[in-house]
Amino acid sequence: MPPPDTVLSDLHEAWRRTLADRLLGLYLHGSLVAGDFDVNRSDIDLLAVLTDDPDEKLLDVLAGLHADLDRRHPRWAGRIEVEYVSLDAIRALPGREHLIARISPGESLHLLPATTHRVVTWAAVHDYGRPLLGPPADELLPTVEPDLVRAALLDHVRDWPTWVLEMTPPGAQSYAVLTLCRAFQRLRNGRQLSKRQAADQTIAAFPRRADLIVWARDWWYDSGQDTDPGRVDEVQAFVHEVSAAILVAEPDGR
Repeated sequence: MPPPDTVLSDLHEAWRRTLADRLLGLYLHGSLVAGDFDVNRSDIDLLAVLTDDPDEKLLDVLAGLHADLDRRHPRWAGRIEVEYVSLDAIRALPGREHLIARISPGESLHLLPATTHRVVTWAAVHDYGRPLLGPPADELLPTVEPDLVRAALLDHVRDWPTWVLEMTPPGAQSYAVLTLCRAFQRLRNGRQLSKRQAADQTIAAFPRRADLIVWARDWWYDSGQDTDPGRVDEVQAFVHEVSAAILVAEPDGR
């Protein structure tokens, strides 16, 4: 498998060639920046900042770009997660509606509204993103108000008890546990941690769920398989317990 830096070099050139003057900045974030990147499991997370909102015409161009990347790097196919957003969309939140484009594992390239749910990612890129093209992230992207980030995180937390009902494969269960650990730590400490870091730090807050958190962490980082036994009931109980604890602790948690 080619290392991430080799793929990133190819990605940089593909976007520079395809998007030309429409691309203001391309930023790496996620585990390659936060740490604990696993070459066999982790995704390559990117934010592409554009001069204007993506549309159906651009979506066709991007679909060809991603299909070509998958052909050239088959071991990374389906593991390159990109959000395409205009600078105006980031500046407008909360405000008028914009569209973004997004592709992620298990999610084909599509357009969707630039809702406040997206600000968690944008704030993390502003604070920690590594530029592949364009100026430093904190020079191009506006600062996202902490209260807006917290509100977006709390919206995610409220949705998790419903989302987890559909997460029956072990991989999805592991993802649910680790993602909620990350939300818990982000709300508590204001920092975006890797999945491993968040899991390790959340064990102390929920000691009776330690075994489950360790299982989720080890499944994720030790190349677990979806043929492995899952822990559906425990994961659902964990999500309900942690979500409730977060919302009770937050003054606007409702």
